[in-house]
Amino acid sequence: MNQAEHDMLVIDAQDGSRRALDVLVRHHHENLLRFAYSLCGDAGLAQDAVQDGWIKVAGRLRALNDPRAFRGWIYHAVRWRVADLLRRADRRDRPLDGAEPAPPDAEDRDRRIDLAAAIAGLPATERQALQLFYVSGLAIAEIGVVLEIPPGTVKSRLHRARNLLKQCFEGEDDDHR
Repeated sequence: MNQAEHDMLVIDAQDGSRRALDVLVRHHHENLLRFAYSLCGDAGLAQDAVQDGWIKVAGRLRALNDPRAFRGWIYHAVRWRVADLLRRADRRDRPLDGAEPAPPDAEDRDRRIDLAAAIAGLPATERQALQLFYVSGLAIAEIGVVLEIPPGTVKSRLHRARNLLKQCFEGEDDDHR
């Protein structure tokens, strides 16, 4: 879906179109779940946060002045809802059972596990920036809105995260030569 189509759906949803809101939900829901899970490590809590985020956004959709801000707005709502739910439940990170599809061979599986472990080992600020940029596909400015930081800080966090991941795998690449 291109930006113009997305903006029109937001405008239609603001005008009360349930179909438009349903399309927006279908379009963003999976990435929002991944993002919420990356924040809390709990599949149930992530689902609750995303559902609550949609309810909040749907109820306040008419207050959104710029349809282009929708994506950052919904991610921001989910981020805050995750934080609220974590504070209330005082939960800790737990692995998601069955979240990763089985890779075709053992070497690929090991590489995925290594990458997932390396990402999980990143500081939360860098991990969130990576998730939003690479998995959710948000732009630098949108990530800034979600995380409430300037775009330059988003770029710094992405750069730092890439360097940390590179360091994790530099020794491994030497082993495979």
